[in-house]
Amino acid sequence: MKDKTLFQCANCGATFPRWFGRCPNCGSWNSIEEIPLPIKNKGRKNVHSETSKIISLSEISSSLDFRIPTKISEIDRLLGGGFVPGSVTLLAGEPGIGKSTMVLEILNALDSECVYVSGEESYEQIKLRANRLGINNSKIQIANETKLETIIHLIENHSANFFAIDSIQTIYSDEYSSASGSVFQVREATSNIVDIAKKTNKIVILIGHVNKEGNIAGPKTLEHIVDCVLSLEGERNSNLRILRSLKNRFGSTFELGLFEMGEAGLVELIEPTKVLISHSSVNSSGVAFSAFVEGARCLITEIQSLVSNSSFNIPQRSVNGYDYKRVQMILAVLDKKIRLNFRSYDVYINITGGIFISDPAIDLAIAVALFSSLNDIVIPNQTAILGEIGLTGEVRNINAIDKRVKELERLGFKKIILPKSSKNQLPKKINSELIFVEKVGDAFKMLFG
Repeated sequence: MKDKTLFQCANCGATFPRWFGRCPNCGSWNSIEEIPLPIKNKGRKNVHSETSKIISLSEISSSLDFRIPTKISEIDRLLGGGFVPGSVTLLAGEPGIGKSTMVLEILNALDSECVYVSGEESYEQIKLRANRLGINNSKIQIANETKLETIIHLIENHSANFFAIDSIQTIYSDEYSSASGSVFQVREATSNIVDIAKKTNKIVILIGHVNKEGNIAGPKTLEHIVDCVLSLEGERNSNLRILRSLKNRFGSTFELGLFEMGEAGLVELIEPTKVLISHSSVNSSGVAFSAFVEGARCLITEIQSLVSNSSFNIPQRSVNGYDYKRVQMILAVLDKKIRLNFRSYDVYINITGGIFISDPAIDLAIAVALFSSLNDIVIPNQTAILGEIGLTGEVRNINAIDKRVKELERLGFKKIILPKSSKNQLPKKINSELIFVEKVGDAFKMLFG
């Protein structure tokens, strides 16, 4: 059988009859890859219709009510209580970030028999990691395999109900001539594994490496195929590991789990404030505290800013842990509405702990930190600042304000700056002093006089 060759963009998935240096559909460069497709025999075939199995909705038993917990609270919370039978979960992250370690710890925490399929490491190498983690569980069985057909047969016939595949980029099928790790091979392997998981009602975890842009074998290549996507993130020079839920068909998305990488593996952080906040910088100018929400979780963060005279023709702007364009907007509002001139100063913003925050509720805290650093004034101790900044300089209301205030009070913050529009949304019993502001300038007056 001859192979017909098509070309597919790894970025948008569009297919073309020939290769392009730049994708005509999405405009990305060097993203077109060859995908061979088998040509079916020409000629009309007799098509025999088959009747699909139809079941009344009321007769279908809801297996989603039954979940298999991992007994690792951070992971169970992200999954909505545990793994759903018949589901496929993709665990993505950079090489060396701790994905294989996390999967081994999940398998060890389960009470049932499970199979770890490795295409990257030998039996001895896996045993070395297990020894380092203190894992010697007879219920964990190891298979060293990269051929898709063999793995499908293993899932279908083995008595275990839980399988982990490390990694999906190493899996290949002889039916396709493209190399293992290519977009086509990865996508087809994932599709076949999802099909067999649904048919056998077994749970599968796929480990997937991300490319330099942070995408899993090309954007949207696998995300729409699997049921759940978990992303493991972290800085190379930090022990903090962040597990994000990017997709979950059986629960809420954008949840956050925090772990610390140590000699004994990944340890969940029950009280992450100790890692996210540096207590040594409390009495320094340019340091502000706020609260952000990820999914159903509220966390406290420390914002550090540094404003210094620039020695460059164009002042430098550096932002770590927050959206760069949003910081530019905050600087523009302070320039236009408060008459604060940052045009001849270098500005540096850092969210401590190595975590990236997308919650705009820390806008006002960033503005106060910038004002504090510019004037070298220390923000009053045990003070937290909440609020989103609008283009007119107003402090806008934020979601989950009651949850943020309760968490700040629990951690000992005595004074909290809040949007005035949130006054009626707060719980009645609050011991902390609440200061409501309507404009950005009001916060500066309340804090610094």
